Amino acid sequence: MRQLVFLHRWWGVAFCLLFAMWFASGIVMHFVPFPARGDAGRFADLRRLDRSHATVESIDHDQWTVSGEYDRDRPVTRVALADTDGTELYLSAATGDVVLVTTRRLRILNYFASIPHWLYPTVLRQHRAAWSALMWWLSLLATLGAAVGVIIGVTRLFSGGSRYRGLQAWHHYGGLVCAPFVLAFVFSGFLTMDDGTLLARGSAAAAFFADLHRLSFGPLAAQPMLRTIVIVAVCSSGFAFSLTGAALAWNRLRGPVR
Repeated sequence: MRQLVFLHRWWGVAFCLLFAMWFASGIVMHFVPFPARGDAGRFADLRRLDRSHATVESIDHDQWTVSGEYDRDRPVTRVALADTDGTELYLSAATGDVVLVTTRRLRILNYFASIPHWLYPTVLRQHRAAWSALMWWLSLLATLGAAVGVIIGVTRLFSGGSRYRGLQAWHHYGGLVCAPFVLAFVFSGFLTMDDGTLLARGSAAAAFFADLHRLSFGPLAAQPMLRTIVIVAVCSSGFAFSLTGAALAWNRLRGPVR
């Protein structure tokens, strides 16, 4: 058990802030989607647009077009319309169609949502194999670290009760309450990054864990408001729990553990 405690202690130093960031950005992600390829709506007919003040440039990729789904469109033409919304259009080199539309608000908010949640800065994401491997290993190590914490917490609880006081007690009991959600969230997130090694692509199991990670299954999928409440509650509790771990980790780095 001492080895597990030592492992969990330093695992927390490495991962608690990452957990906190995942939960906080998960809340924002629920309300702010990442710009998605799809219907260009009123921008479909480029002939009707006022492009007199627009800035046009040809790019290979940027933060919003770095994923592989735009490979067939490269180089894309980015048209900044200089309107009040800060709208930018992306035109496919293959078809000339608008394949993506972003606004200033959407771009800014995503720096607090999908970009930190997916560790999605362009400089990393453009190296797809490296990004995928990093996400796979980080989520696996985070799952194992959370599992070790659960083992310690349950063992201490059933071996005469918690000996912790103050912030450690909050972290212990909060961890026991949050453990099912933290483990399900991180482990399902890990499986969404699997490239077919553990789960066949498109399989029912892969779809199940994807729905679990998004909390889009059963009655939650049919009740958007209930799903929103559950997501915010789960992520908020996980965020608070992670912050107690981060505070404890900071105390460990500052001085000897008591």
